[in-house]
Amino acid sequence: MEILSNAAVIWFIVGTVLLILEFIIPGVFILFFGVGAWITALCVYLFEPSLAMQFLIFCSTSILSLVLLRSFLLKKLYKMPDLVDDPDEEFAGEIGECISNIRPDSDGKVEFKGTTWTASAGEDIFAGAKVKIIRKIGLILEVEPA
Repeated sequence: MEILSNAAVIWFIVGTVLLILEFIIPGVFILFFGVGAWITALCVYLFEPSLAMQFLIFCSTSILSLVLLRSFLLKKLYKMPDLVDDPDEEFAGEIGECISNIRPDSDGKVEFKGTTWTASAGEDIFAGAKVKIIRKIGLILEVEPA
């Protein structure tokens, strides 16, 4: 039990327990206090500061790492890979079917992925024709003949 009389070992154990708790309790919050405890353990091992200074080191490193690194880690951990940056651009290049005539001066209807969309085009497109989606503007698809 002599090992538990060393403050550096106690801080290291506290840091390990906090890091294990981070896996049990999600939220990327407790992690930084575990890191603060490990930094404090390193400082205690190297410099042997007083107990008050140990708590100051623990609090300052924990809060500093929390403030500076939490948003960065959350972005990295929870960012889902986007196939396209703009969700509206996922339609571009896809093929649909014209279900009502589209004229340059009046919108028509296009079926795409089982849904009927209002569509506009720069030229006449007749019902039954395949169309290529150029882009989506709001709820209207801009199309051209495929």
